[in-house]
Amino acid sequence: MTGNGLDSLSEFRDSLKEVETLLALNPARPLNKSASVSSQERETANAITRSCTVMLVSHFEGFVKSGLTELIDEICRAKPPARRLPEGLLELHTRERIQEIFGTEGPERITRTRRLFATYSSLWEEDRSINPQVLSAKILARQFTSAKPEVLSSVFSLLGVSDIMDELDTRVNQAIVNRGDQATSVRVHIKLTEIVDRRNKISHGDRNEKPTPVEVESYMTFLTDVADCLASVLEARISHCCSLR
Repeated sequence: MTGNGLDSLSEFRDSLKEVETLLALNPARPLNKSASVSSQERETANAITRSCTVMLVSHFEGFVKSGLTELIDEICRAKPPARRLPEGLLELHTRERIQEIFGTEGPERITRTRRLFATYSSLWEEDRSINPQVLSAKILARQFTSAKPEVLSSVFSLLGVSDIMDELDTRVNQAIVNRGDQATSVRVHIKLTEIVDRRNKISHGDRNEKPTPVEVESYMTFLTDVADCLASVLEARISHCCSLR
């Protein structure tokens, strides 16, 4: 993370240029609005918008994973006392080790059990500084399996954020007002579900899903607003967790 915010947010915004470049190749948007569009051009246009939708959601999911990784990296760098970390995050790391133990037996199980108490018990000593070797960005990022709202809510609840969808509703709709958009207010969980479901259908070969260029552009604006809010929440979590008090 830099002084300008999360690196992952900057990278996500840069990645949108790739989507914009691809969308600009759409032959179904002639400068002369009276010009006809051939069936071949229509097929090409559909392929472009379908690809844009898949790419857009993939970039967004990559942003979330990178943001979660930045949070863990900042905590490991600051080494704050364990009490500054959300209990959900502490439990996640402990649970992973317990699950490993139950997957073994004999001497190996004994060794892993000893290591659990010798190493991971420090996570639950409130005044003990966090050992960077105990936390894993991969373990946290692995919880984010898709951009569906229920998955997003589950991951952020591990970080002590129990109302992330309410927060998104407020901030995304405020962004709409600030831009002076004509669009009506949106429910983030409904819109996010729509976009992810559409991406999934396209990825699984559903030829009936044919987003229009206007829809792709609206998805891009929406996911940018969501990313801005998530970045702000992650920055606040980093600030809280990394306090040495």
